[in-house]
Amino acid sequence: MSRMSGSAPVAPATRAFLAVAALGAGLLHAALAPGAPLPLLLILVGIAAGELCWSVAVFAKDRPPLFAIVPALALVPLGVWAALAVVGATASAGTVLELPLVPMGAASLLDLAIASTAAVVLRRGTPARRKGGALRFVSALAVSACAVCALTIPALGATDAGVAAVTVHHHH
Repeated sequence: MSRMSGSAPVAPATRAFLAVAALGAGLLHAALAPGAPLPLLLILVGIAAGELCWSVAVFAKDRPPLFAIVPALALVPLGVWAALAVVGATASAGTVLELPLVPMGAASLLDLAIASTAAVVLRRGTPARRKGGALRFVSALAVSACAVCALTIPALGATDAGVAAVTVHHHH
């Protein structure tokens, strides 16, 4: 068991990264949902809702909710993707259900980053540092937002929702 409880404060710079990464992953999972069949749509919407709500909670609180189990929770979407790949590969019906690689891969990278960052914070077990104050937080937020946007925006464009957003109002 880790030395840090799930209710310990997390450094503001770390919270900024976690919140932005969860926001990016949640947006990608939400954008993947409309192109999926109903059972997978429900799973993706649930995952997206959880990631988006957790992102807001991380921004709002010094003590992120469910932080002690975030490393495991953040890997759930990867498990769903892996299970889908196994079921698709072994299906005898001849139809393989697949999610677009780029958006799901980007969301998976963000989820892995969340899981590994939370695991390091939990393992370290030290309380949040307050040095640097607002400048450190804003810098971490800006760098995190740029990195996540660089990964998320192109991936959003590769989803059915992203393609539909670009082709709206184009009459040829």
